[in-house]
Amino acid sequence: MAIGATQLGAASRRSAAARHAAEKVFFPAAALYAGITVPASVHGMLSGNPLLPGYATVLGHAHELLFGFALAVAAGFVINRTTTARLAGLFGLWLLARVIFLTMPDSMAALTANAAFAAALAWLAVPQFMKGAKKWRNQAFAPLLLGLCAVLAMFHAGPLTGASWLRYLALQEAVLLFALLMLFMGGRIIAPAAAGAIQRAGGHLEARVQPRIEGALLIVVALAAGAAATPGARAAAGALALVAAGLGLVRLLRWRLWAAARRPDLWCLGLGYAWLVAGLALLGTAWTTGVLGANTATHAITVGALGTLTTGVMARVRLNRAKLDPARSPTIPLMAGVIAAAALIRLLVPGDATALAAASGLWALAYALMLALLVRIPPR
Repeated sequence: MAIGATQLGAASRRSAAARHAAEKVFFPAAALYAGITVPASVHGMLSGNPLLPGYATVLGHAHELLFGFALAVAAGFVINRTTTARLAGLFGLWLLARVIFLTMPDSMAALTANAAFAAALAWLAVPQFMKGAKKWRNQAFAPLLLGLCAVLAMFHAGPLTGASWLRYLALQEAVLLFALLMLFMGGRIIAPAAAGAIQRAGGHLEARVQPRIEGALLIVVALAAGAAATPGARAAAGALALVAAGLGLVRLLRWRLWAAARRPDLWCLGLGYAWLVAGLALLGTAWTTGVLGANTATHAITVGALGTLTTGVMARVRLNRAKLDPARSPTIPLMAGVIAAAALIRLLVPGDATALAAASGLWALAYALMLALLVRIPPR
């Protein structure tokens, strides 16, 4: 009986060891891909001589930033434990989707490969995230991820159906859905971290998840996405984006990150959330007044917020798993500063080719720093 129990315990340990956090492969791959694909696509747009067909247009640039890079980071973050076979299969689908899109961006094969990756991600991530979720706010991740799958399919349906406008609509919706994902997940990361840091500094944080504001954000941004897709409702979408920006700002201020003494890693996450607030405000202003171009406004979200939050989260996850203090990492604030410079260039000098090249170079530098951190600190 004792031998049987010992064997059972050993088998259980082997089974646990065979399960992996997806960040082991997806974080380094996403950092490498971000550092390569953004400069490569900018080169293709500026030179007219793209390295690959997928790097030839603004549409390809946006597709790979959102559905190639950002979805890979999401996969690494939300899939905490899975088997070797499932992780290898998911990563293989991601690689296949990247290769096919870059070589045949308008093909049915690109649609199939990208949709397969998104569907596999949803199949693996949603049950893990939904386990034990009882309140509707906690269940919002599932429709969010499914919405991203739908707009991904919409993007690829454009050239196949002859409705090229679908691609622009899909990217617009994807920006709003990713903004909502960052609002939701960012809050779930920042709130407990801020509470712990403030408590260790001798204070107390009452406003943590802020369920009413979080619920309002989920509803308002979802309505904004619906209005943005409705003909004649662009001004309404803009007004909703402005409301979301206001709610996000209130939520950010109530976290009192300035009271988290000596926590530059948390301040950087707060900066990423502030970029998100600014992006929604700029986008809302563009849609309601026409004073600012919507494409320019979105760079506060797709460069400032996405860049700062993904680097901050990836670094914190890897450092925490290695039992290292993220507050002591000089790389996190350095990356946030470099990305802030890239975002400001895109916002302040939107139509200049030299500025675009400089911003893409800064973006690549930030993710080179990210990759160096991930390589230096191996996964546990």
